[in-house]
Amino acid sequence: MSLNEQELTYAYQGLLHAFPEDLHIARPMIQMLQDRGDNEAARDLAMDMARRMLSLGYSTYALAFITICEQLKHPDTDEIESIKTMAELTLSATHQDDDVKMFELIETLSDSEAKDFLKKGSILGINEGESIVKQGEISRKFYLILDGTMRVHVHSRTGQDIDLTNLKKGEFFGEFACVYHLPRTATVTASSNVTVLEFDDTVITELVDTSPEAGESLRGTVKRRMIASVSHAHPIFSGIEDEDRAWLADEAMLVECQEGDSLLNEDGDYFYILAFGKAKACKKEGGKTQGCELGVNALYGNASPILAMPEGATLTAAERCLVCKVPLAIFDAFSKAYSGFEHWVEKHVEERNTSCKGEPNK
Repeated sequence: MSLNEQELTYAYQGLLHAFPEDLHIARPMIQMLQDRGDNEAARDLAMDMARRMLSLGYSTYALAFITICEQLKHPDTDEIESIKTMAELTLSATHQDDDVKMFELIETLSDSEAKDFLKKGSILGINEGESIVKQGEISRKFYLILDGTMRVHVHSRTGQDIDLTNLKKGEFFGEFACVYHLPRTATVTASSNVTVLEFDDTVITELVDTSPEAGESLRGTVKRRMIASVSHAHPIFSGIEDEDRAWLADEAMLVECQEGDSLLNEDGDYFYILAFGKAKACKKEGGKTQGCELGVNALYGNASPILAMPEGATLTAAERCLVCKVPLAIFDAFSKAYSGFEHWVEKHVEERNTSCKGEPNK
């Protein structure tokens, strides 16, 4: 069910507060204000955008919004002429891209494409303290925050409730389940009364399919958040400083593997963490094949003598898996900086290799 015009206007107003310099939000908002006959609000917004664009060095855009002001007969003709003169004098100015806060998910879409995407959402209110997404559950909804803040947290295996981040208006969540169709990796709880746009996963799939750039942006967010979740939930990182978690999130990669794929890579610069799914380790010995199953948090990587699988062992995905591919330099640095890190690894690998010497496969 699509948003009606009033709901769509409300959604754009929320996004405009979060991204006041975003043209893809301001231009449709001006048009919607005009369509409902509120020319005064439309021309005031156009003037505000002209000022913003000029201050950011976007002279061409400033002139475009000034043209709208003139068409809507904005009464401040002196400011119109002043902005027009300054914009024309600075047309060759360098854009200050780092100062512009854009809504990346729709940045590569046209205004009409972005509007069509947003219309496919449903507006929901969430009370303070309510969790709309819960770790481990199966759901396929995607959410965009229009107002309020939300807390993202995970329940660790040791029973701790660990905060990952706080999300505010203009930010989104739920993308992981939509992109990879996997259980929720974290719980998201309202820190205040919150209003969100809720989308079905089919809407996100369509967005990814029709706009590769938007899809790439979404996958980038998935990668960062997944690795951040691993860095907090995995016991190997329990004593790691926040700066080192950020280093891990920046440098690690997320790799998707299908059932039957080999998980052993000869690349000598990385080690691996099984973030989702199950793997099968096998080794032939004495004419028989020994094997075991490895689950989430398993570590491996033949590039490191400590993490290497037993000689001659194979490791394949027993189902669809997600693997964190982490530079070996991070492993070496953490081993030197944190006294318990290497000890935990050695214990884990010993248990892993002992398990792989279990009952022969039939």
